[in-house]
Amino acid sequence: MARKSDITSTEKLLKLIRSKRDAIPDSSCQAEPPAKKSGHFSFPLPKLISLQKTCNIGIDIGHDYLRMVRATETSSGHWQIDDRRRLAMPLKAPRDSREFGAFLKAALASVSGPTKQSNIWAIMSAAHVDVHHIRIPKVPKKQISNAVYWTAKKETPFNEKDTVFDYELQGEVIEQGIPKFAVMVYTVPRQDIEELKDLFSRIGQPLAGISIVPFSLQNLFRTGWIPTREGAVASLFIGQDFSRIDIYAGDNLVMTRGIKAGLNSMVEALMEGFNERKQDPEVPSLTNEQGRKVIRSLSPDSSPLKENDAGFALTKEDIFEIILPALERLVRQVERTFEHYATTPPGDRISRIFVSGAMNVYQPIVDYVGSQLGVASDVLDPLSELDPASCMDTEEANRISERIAFGPALGLAFSGNDHTPNMMFTYKDKEREASITRINTAVFAAFIIAVLLCTGFFTFQMSAIAQKNKIINGIDTRMADLGPPIDRAELTKMVAKVNQRRQLSKVYAERYLGMVLISELVELTPVNIRFIDLKINLGPVSADAANPPGGDAVKPAGAAPAALQEEVIVEGLILGDRQMFETSLAAYVMALEASPLYRQVTVQKNSVEPFIKGEALHFILKLAVEAQVHG
Repeated sequence: MARKSDITSTEKLLKLIRSKRDAIPDSSCQAEPPAKKSGHFSFPLPKLISLQKTCNIGIDIGHDYLRMVRATETSSGHWQIDDRRRLAMPLKAPRDSREFGAFLKAALASVSGPTKQSNIWAIMSAAHVDVHHIRIPKVPKKQISNAVYWTAKKETPFNEKDTVFDYELQGEVIEQGIPKFAVMVYTVPRQDIEELKDLFSRIGQPLAGISIVPFSLQNLFRTGWIPTREGAVASLFIGQDFSRIDIYAGDNLVMTRGIKAGLNSMVEALMEGFNERKQDPEVPSLTNEQGRKVIRSLSPDSSPLKENDAGFALTKEDIFEIILPALERLVRQVERTFEHYATTPPGDRISRIFVSGAMNVYQPIVDYVGSQLGVASDVLDPLSELDPASCMDTEEANRISERIAFGPALGLAFSGNDHTPNMMFTYKDKEREASITRINTAVFAAFIIAVLLCTGFFTFQMSAIAQKNKIINGIDTRMADLGPPIDRAELTKMVAKVNQRRQLSKVYAERYLGMVLISELVELTPVNIRFIDLKINLGPVSADAANPPGGDAVKPAGAAPAALQEEVIVEGLILGDRQMFETSLAAYVMALEASPLYRQVTVQKNSVEPFIKGEALHFILKLAVEAQVHG
């Protein structure tokens, strides 16, 4: 028979399905987590571009209930709970059926919030997920992925086609005096991931991430929701057919192990002990379902046994005494796990163990586990800080067993790809995203540099314009001080005078040009050179040169004035040593070419001839005068 709380939650869901799909429930559950302690792991990173807060929905699809938690990351980096729901699973509805899809879609609508922009994270079974830890040498960052991949494949071979492989660096450790990287690696069947993704895709609510319970509990430590303690802490989950022990050190999952002992082992021990203790042979033996009910009655959250229930005569102390051997075997397995962890670097001391399970909480079991292991023990109750009057979506919402059951969904609601292993977003996806981020950062940096350069250039131009305006204002001031502007007629007279002076200067230049040329020639001629003849031609081109034979002798109308044939012909002798004749002539030619009055020097004759009692170099040079055309 269903409990009243189950009927109430189911009726609420049916009412929601029949009502408007866009109905938004009241989000009244808000609680700030304890302040985070400083440590080697911190998040979230500052969001430089996105202005929207991160909002997640963590979903735990259990055997009997669907639990969901919606949480939002605050600007301070903490997380607050916006809403949480527990809904009874529909009976006889396979997960691939349309009925279950409609149920899941309506459930998400009931907790999606006003924006409907939440990232949906779902928990998958950890039964097929292989999580283990390896050590790799300290290699450059670009080689870490290859080193992890091949080390993991060597220790636990896997098929890439059927398996998803991912890893997470967990810092540096010293192993036998050698520094190495500690790495958590896991593999998961690809088919399990695809089935869970398809379930949500069919209802139009694609998943943002998939993870497992050990990683969701890791989020509670990494976000500071559960304060970090000195040393390592362990979490023992007692399931139906198996149990799982997880060890966390420095906010990292450093060891996880499955134990083939759980609630069923206790039920079998109870059934065997009850049958041995019963004195009346007519009393029927205890069945498996009855044994579960008896063990659940240990918790103060469960309904007590009635007189007609099997095992009613047993006290809680009797029940605990009967299941104690099965519980002791479980504790011994946990103890061996602790011993193995102590031999693995860094082997921090385990200071506390949290106990949770498929059965409701029974404090003597929690105390017994801690006393046998020699560590402090407690229940993993992440919602103990909430206001008891809030989040009353079910009648059992504030029972400790129900708060513990919300732990996986709560931890998953605090997820993010930067701190939560996501089976949909592996290290390869992170490397691609990092590459894209680097490119975007480079483009953005180039854009900022261009903006700064343009800003600087604009500032410089504005400064130059201001400086030019200042100069113009100064010129205007000086012009104003000069008095009224000059009359145009007077300016024309001044121009005429200037032209007259230029014309007079030109006449003087033409008159004394020959003397200047001779003076320059004498100045440049060395002592070992004697002039034989000197001709200076400053007149116009001869008629024969201007009109070659066969040409038209008629000067066309409007033709330019005839060009002047300005040249100097020097004939002379170079005296001295014969071996220095050519050198002296070359030096003389170079000196003449360097003169500003002569633009071209041509050697017309160069021969050695007898002179008096020796020899001399007889030469003829033609020098073109720089100024040729007369206006």
